[in-house]
Amino acid sequence: MHELVPTLIATVFHWGSPNGITQQDSNVYSLWNLTYYMAVPLGAIVVGLIIWCAVRYRERPGEERIPRQFQYHIPLEVIYTVVPIAMVVTLFVFVYRAEDRVDNVKANPALVVRVDAFQWGWRFSYPNGYQVLGSVATEPNINSPNLPVLTLPAGETVQINLFSDDVNHSFYVPAFLFKRDAIQGINNSFDVNISPSAAGRRYIGECTQFCGVYHPFMRFWLYVMPKAKFGAWLASHHGLNTSVAEG
Repeated sequence: MHELVPTLIATVFHWGSPNGITQQDSNVYSLWNLTYYMAVPLGAIVVGLIIWCAVRYRERPGEERIPRQFQYHIPLEVIYTVVPIAMVVTLFVFVYRAEDRVDNVKANPALVVRVDAFQWGWRFSYPNGYQVLGSVATEPNINSPNLPVLTLPAGETVQINLFSDDVNHSFYVPAFLFKRDAIQGINNSFDVNISPSAAGRRYIGECTQFCGVYHPFMRFWLYVMPKAKFGAWLASHHGLNTSVAEG
């Protein structure tokens, strides 16, 4: 019970959003907050007006009269036309800015990793030829310890080049606060710069684009390694590392 209270407090202050671990997630988190800053007051006004009208204009015992009728009310109609348009325009501008910043890909990232999604698994390819290949097509188990592991350094810009070998998939790490689709014939690239505070931790990743019978089991681990150790780790790994999730 004592662990539930901080969780509830965090949920209220973060509007239910998890904490991100990258520099890019701040744009998504700010946009998430903005939508609630606009939606909560608007919802409170709408609910308040509904309750006020229900109480103020309710039919009272013994009262048989027709309320005053209005054909139109220009000031009121202007308000409920202009305000929603202004809100939509504001959200559009901030959504565009957030997407533009998240989609910004640097010309010279510290590391480029190719990620191939397929039915039903992942292939992670590093610049030195090292590959991690994991599949859950044989005996899928969503909690298997043998899920493929994508190892990335903290504190450096990493570019992910995303491809699909067959149908549409998606690459989603909840801690990134955004996802990208893997579409056959299209290279979706994005940058992430993971916070050093996440070093030494594992985060779950998954496909969120329905891609067939084993889609729910198409998961992987993201392991964040300290920047100082990553170079030596990558240099010591070569060839192909494969795994099949156990049933």
